[in-house]
Amino acid sequence: MPELAELKLTADFVNDASKRMVYTRVEKNPEHKCEELDIPFKYFRITAESKGKEIVMYIKDDDGDQRIPIRMTMGMSGHFQVTNTGQEPKHSHLKFYRKDGTTLSFVDVRRFGKWKQGLAWSENRGPDPTTDYKAFWDNVMTNLTKLKKPLYEMLMDQKYFNGIGNYLRAEIIFRAGDVDPFLPAGMQFAKYPKLLDLCRDIPLLAYAKGGGNIKDWDNPFGDEAIQERFMLCYGNAEMSKRKDRNGRTFWYDKKWDNVPTS
Repeated sequence: MPELAELKLTADFVNDASKRMVYTRVEKNPEHKCEELDIPFKYFRITAESKGKEIVMYIKDDDGDQRIPIRMTMGMSGHFQVTNTGQEPKHSHLKFYRKDGTTLSFVDVRRFGKWKQGLAWSENRGPDPTTDYKAFWDNVMTNLTKLKKPLYEMLMDQKYFNGIGNYLRAEIIFRAGDVDPFLPAGMQFAKYPKLLDLCRDIPLLAYAKGGGNIKDWDNPFGDEAIQERFMLCYGNAEMSKRKDRNGRTFWYDKKWDNVPTS
């Protein structure tokens, strides 16, 4: 599933693909469960921002100052592609047509991606640790007593760790060294505040390296992308793994297998 780094790269792609482009209309795949988009502008432009695991696309009137936000999540495999109009990929669920005869499509084979017109960021997600680090730090450190789940599960809670997902939690915990992933998260953050730095630095590393090597996601920049493997833990056969309570596989250092937890 795309995580913080992949969402930043996706927003970069939308912005890069939309430079100097004028859009004329948008069309939704009628089989997708999300709502139709109601864009009242004859011509419009598109920009995008990411925050954690969300993207907000802004539809701006080309002849005025009106701007409409569209909140999007990518699901398991959502991404954008640019093609000639009429050659959109099979699983295109939103098609943004352009005056130059090309189309920017939101492609999602599994249809888990969602969008909602008129809304910006979700209120139930925490600050982005890479772009709003102080607010992120404050949100975690002032709520330590609420972080009672084991660290490896708590890092998936988007209320505090917006954008952190399965591969990022593995890499953050592995690089933390002596931090036991199976002890309560609040206790661990109080003892090892460097964990908060890693929640910022590892997603930024993933972003700089072109995104994680994860199933069902490819860098949207394609052949022009920089994509260097940086993962030390996730998917490594030399590591241990177990299922969390949500059925996600957690990869971790074998040294924790025989350490008693309290």
